[in-house]
Amino acid sequence: MMEIIIELLREAGARLPTKVGQTIGIVGGIVIGQASVQAGFTSNILIIIVALGALSSFIAPSYVIGSTIRVIRFPIILMAGLLGLIGIMMAVSFLISHLLRLTSLGRPYLSPLYPVRLIDWKNSFIRAPFAFLAKRLEFFQNGKPYRYNKQRARQIHNFDEDE
Repeated sequence: MMEIIIELLREAGARLPTKVGQTIGIVGGIVIGQASVQAGFTSNILIIIVALGALSSFIAPSYVIGSTIRVIRFPIILMAGLLGLIGIMMAVSFLISHLLRLTSLGRPYLSPLYPVRLIDWKNSFIRAPFAFLAKRLEFFQNGKPYRYNKQRARQIHNFDEDE
């Protein structure tokens, strides 16, 4: 219920002028949080957890990802309320299985992590120097295994200048 109230305050603040919207969001959150704790509906710890959850939704690099996380959060909270830790694990398992089945432009969405090709992991987590990136990943080879001519790249030290 606290998450729904926070979302309502966030949406109300977004539709009002900038200064008024921010003020209503902050003051509304403080007043509703204080009133719910004094009435005995929630505890102080729950207010802190909901506030941290609301603040962490702003960490996402784009608005679309942030709104997607906000939408996914509600079913996970519902499952946690109904089944506890087992419900959280079920919801996360369902989310992961859904992501594994998705494709984008005919390629798996979680590529190169799934399907597992260890040779393609070399550039997934930490990028290798440009000299080691001449060969394409196995998953993305389109008939040409190399991105550029390795011999010509060794001769030309500055790729921006003409010969």
